[in-house]
Amino acid sequence: MRRRLLVIVFVLVAVLIVALSLPLVRATAERTVQNSFIGRVEDSAWFADMSATAMESGRIGRLEATAQRYSSLHDSRVVVIDADSEPVVAPRPVDLDEPQVRSALLRALADRPPEQPGVVWPWEGRPFVLAEPVKRDGRVLGAVLIVSPTDRVRSEVADHLTLVGLGSFVALAVVVTAVALPVVRWVLRPVHELDRATDEVALGRLKTRVSERVGSPELRHLANRFNLMADSMHAAQEQQRAFVAQASHQLRNPLTALRLRVENLEEFVSDPRGLDELHYAVEETDRFGEILDGLLRLARAEASEAERGPVDVSAVVAHRVDAWRAAFASAGAPLTTEVPDGMWALSLPDCLDHALDTLLDNALKFGAGTPVDVSVTRTPVGDGSDSGGSGDVGGTTGRTDGVVEVTVRDRGPGLTPDELAQAGGRFWRSARHQNVRGTGLGLALTRTLVEAGGGELRLARAKPHGFTATIRLPAAPALPVAPA
Repeated sequence: MRRRLLVIVFVLVAVLIVALSLPLVRATAERTVQNSFIGRVEDSAWFADMSATAMESGRIGRLEATAQRYSSLHDSRVVVIDADSEPVVAPRPVDLDEPQVRSALLRALADRPPEQPGVVWPWEGRPFVLAEPVKRDGRVLGAVLIVSPTDRVRSEVADHLTLVGLGSFVALAVVVTAVALPVVRWVLRPVHELDRATDEVALGRLKTRVSERVGSPELRHLANRFNLMADSMHAAQEQQRAFVAQASHQLRNPLTALRLRVENLEEFVSDPRGLDELHYAVEETDRFGEILDGLLRLARAEASEAERGPVDVSAVVAHRVDAWRAAFASAGAPLTTEVPDGMWALSLPDCLDHALDTLLDNALKFGAGTPVDVSVTRTPVGDGSDSGGSGDVGGTTGRTDGVVEVTVRDRGPGLTPDELAQAGGRFWRSARHQNVRGTGLGLALTRTLVEAGGGELRLARAKPHGFTATIRLPAAPALPVAPA
């Protein structure tokens, strides 16, 4: 929109400058032609007086010499004709039948003054054709014809055109730079604020508001409607979060009581099959409890208003990998890391810890005992790696000086493309993993926390097989570490 407004202003200003410059250019060109024409008229009048004396006396030698010198000095052609249109003096030949020359001679022989020529532009090559009647005692004895080139006139007009063009260009540049750009910025400032606020709302920051006191009445009205929409969305989200949190919390006590009562039934059940069903019921209540806990954590994560800050990614990844190393060793799954020092990123507090716990837990449960690799890399923005692949799902990373990527990769069976498109949704689990303990909320909670901190969670198929989960966080400058 800014570019379009600038183009419109540029065109309007250019048209205005051209409209003001054209009359100035034409007036300057007419004045230049008139000055040159007046000089030629004076010369032709002088030649007419000399020609009248020479034609009456019959001595034309001096007239021929003068015409010859004038032609050499001014690069012009001078012709004196009598009343019968016969040349009397012609140092340089002229085609008397040429239409412009013929018209000028007939006008002079009719004792009419020479006609002033029009504007001579630089791209025109026509000469000045001027004919003055030769008279004595009211009788027309003949005419003096002067054909002069217009090179000097056209050069002066071209110089004026160049000066006016340069002045117009400078004026256009000054107007666009000093007036158009600030005005366009001022007009579009409310639009930029709305765009920024829309991005914030899209990232889940529903408390973002825009000023309703700047801009045109239409933009102020739009800002008011945007704030009302954001208020409505924030209220609806808060109600949903409150309901999930309250329902999860309120169901905990009845569920705990139910589990105790089911366990107390064990001494009254003597049939082994009944005992098995009893144990299954206890397991289901435990699973129900895990789901409620996950919902409660998810509601709290979505309602969190913590500010993101710099996080030592290298230290967090090393700490969480050490905490999980024993579990991987017990399962016989090798766990390798590639974590360089000094990797800092912007994130919410404890977000990376929880995300790594979830990804390592999934790799341990679904990796089928295959090796698991954990790596940390930093990628500059703009090298082409910022665009996701066809199998990736996730949000959008904000604009920073770079991106820190934490990748957890296993070599297990992985997910099919259809399953990958659904992975990370709430309560979604693959049909092949229904017998594996879990609630289907781990990746959903991880994605919520990562995106709330301005990051991104990408899930993809590993080659030749396996599953890759990548946490992408905005990079932050390394902070100095105090000595121990």
